[in-house]
Amino acid sequence: MTERGQMMDDAWYMDYAAGSLDSVGEEVLIASHLELSGTASERVAELERIGAALLMVAGDETELSFSADDIFDMDAPASAPTPLAANDIDSEIILPEALKSFLTGIERDVKWEFLGPGLQKAMLWDGPEQEKLWLLKAKPGVAIPHHGHNGSELTLVLKGSFHDGEQQYSRGDVEEAGPDTEHDIRIDEGEECICLALTRGKLRYDSPLLKLFQVFTGL
Repeated sequence: MTERGQMMDDAWYMDYAAGSLDSVGEEVLIASHLELSGTASERVAELERIGAALLMVAGDETELSFSADDIFDMDAPASAPTPLAANDIDSEIILPEALKSFLTGIERDVKWEFLGPGLQKAMLWDGPEQEKLWLLKAKPGVAIPHHGHNGSELTLVLKGSFHDGEQQYSRGDVEEAGPDTEHDIRIDEGEECICLALTRGKLRYDSPLLKLFQVFTGL
């Protein structure tokens, strides 16, 4: 298993700040993460300051195309959380503005669909290279079957929390997984967990039954 935590690799934050992410899905998920995680937004600002200082030392300050103020108003009060009201998605989800704006602009119907016992999914966006942006809703105490990944996966917690091994992920945290990741996820007790996930490639299961079921889920 790769080493993962609630923060993303710095490369993601630098690409976001520079406007060089590869897809709409990445932009929506990371922007949502930065809204929910003060630690992550501070890290982006710190990386921007470091980059600006390096450019000034090199005498290339005129090439700086972005600043912390372009992305965050550090003195502005946080906006009030907005309930999601998109088709059949529960209004109880507290959305970051980036995800709310994205849902307002998409033309597909967004609704919860069966994914497994205690699990539901809502597909939001399909991109190139089997890239999918989707919502996962899981009941408290549900165990997600052991699985691996044929590509990458970013999972942002919007509500509730889950454990992957000894590591807990709560609202605003992101778990990164890749082709070398195999894990068992258990939803924490107390309340349902809702996550925004961005996956490339399909999940990898050892169980023949789960492989068969995967045909119907599309994941």
